[in-house]
Parts: sequence; structure tokens; C-alpha cells
Amino acid sequence: MVGGVPDIVEEEEVEKKPRKKVKKATRQRLSTGIEKLDQYLEGGIPQGTWLFIAGEPGTGKTILCLHIAYASLKDGIDVIYVTTEQPFKDLLEQAKQFSINLSPYVKESLHVIDIFDLYEHAWEAKKNGKLKIADPLDPDNLANYLRELCQQEGLENPLIIIDSLSAFWVDKPAMARRITYRLKLRLARLRPTVIGTLQYAVTTGSSFGFGAEHIADGIIQLYFEPWEKAREIQRWGIIRKMRLTNHYKKAFKYDIVKGKGFVIM
Repeated sequence: MVGGVPDIVEEEEVEKKPRKKVKKATRQRLSTGIEKLDQYLEGGIPQGTWLFIAGEPGTGKTILCLHIAYASLKDGIDVIYVTTEQPFKDLLEQAKQFSINLSPYVKESLHVIDIFDLYEHAWEAKKNGKLKIADPLDPDNLANYLRELCQQEGLENPLIIIDSLSAFWVDKPAMARRITYRLKLRLARLRPTVIGTLQYAVTTGSSFGFGAEHIADGIIQLYFEPWEKAREIQRWGIIRKMRLTNHYKKAFKYDIVKGKGFVIM
């Protein structure tokens, strides 16, 4: 001991508590309504994703959209369905062929915008000075309509299905990427999950509209086996990309079956 201070000061042993393992937050996923496809997507479509379903006419893009809409409605998720290619009443009839009954949800959790609604909204917006031209397929017209609808109905994190997205650049395919990016920015406040269908040209096998796919978080491509080789109609699909998902990497065969809809073989 020197000057009353011990030569060696024994340190107090501090009991070290084991560190708690913090679970990483997992993003909620929306079911596609097709069990095997959900498995391929690690449980479904990540909420907040922009997913494009691309394919030639007849590959079943709309039918897949109907499955996704129906699954979300049954899970209590608000759905906005934008149809630019046919009146929604025809779509309801088509859905019933595949045991998809959307009628009970209309005006409750299913909100429909068809081409006739877009026309009416465009004329109203032009009259009020919000649009220069009453073009129903002006992407700003669509964005305004969706934002107004969500505000009026108090919708949060809705699923928005746009069938077909290609209609919004039908006369300007070179602007597809810019139009899609603008839509994505203008709808960001709604925090939606967006499913958009893209038309593929039969002659070239590429999407109608340059660069739109670069904006997507996920792409499911549907295509036909060349009939010259198969001698029958054979449909195939592949998940080309899906962010935040270790998705299935191989092509899968599927068919459109009466009473069932989109069925993976």
C-alpha cells in the first residue's frame, strides 16, 4: 500500500447479459390467390411493390389480375381496379367463369374505374381548368382521379390494378418509361401496391412501350410456346424479377381452366 492506496485495485466483475436478437421486420405480402405462385414469390407480392404482368393477348394477364384482386378483397385490403379495355360489368361476368365473385365487394372495398369513368373525369377536369385537353388516357388524369378517390374514401395502402397500363402510351410508346415514372411519383403518397398489365407485341415478342419495365419492382412474363413446335396452345410464365424476394428462377407451365382460372401445372 502506498500513501493509503492499495497497490492493486480489484475490478468489480460485471455480469454480461446476453444480447437480445432483434428480428428484422418483414414486409407484408399480398397473396396472388394462387398457392403455387405465392410459394414462388416467398409468400406473395411485397406490399408497396410495382409489379408488371407482361404478355401477348390471350396469355391470361387479366385473369391473373382478377385472382390477385379477389385474394386481397378477401384479406380485407381495399382494391382499386382500373380497366381501360372493357366495361367493368363484362369483367365481372368473365370473373364468374373462374369462380371469382367480385360483386359483393363492389362499392365497399372494391372501387372501379373504367374507360367511361376516365372520360367523364377528364371532361370535368378540363371544365375546371385542371387539364388542357379532355384526354381520358392522360396519365395525369388517372393520377388525379386515384388521389381524389383515396381521399374521399379514406383509403390507405390500397392495391391498385391498372389493366392495361400500355393504354396510357398507345400513341407515344417511346414515352412509356417517362409516363410510368411520373405515375409512380404522383401516386407515392398513397403508398399503394400497383399491378399493371403490359401488352407484348406478337410480332417482336417485346413489350409495347420502351423502358417501362425499368420502373417496375417486379415483372411476371407470360408467353405461348410457339404453336408451330407444340401443335397446341401451351402457356408458360416466368418471374423475371421481384425485389426483396428470392423468387423461383425457372419457367412454369400453366393453363386457363374453366371454373378455376389461372392454374399452374
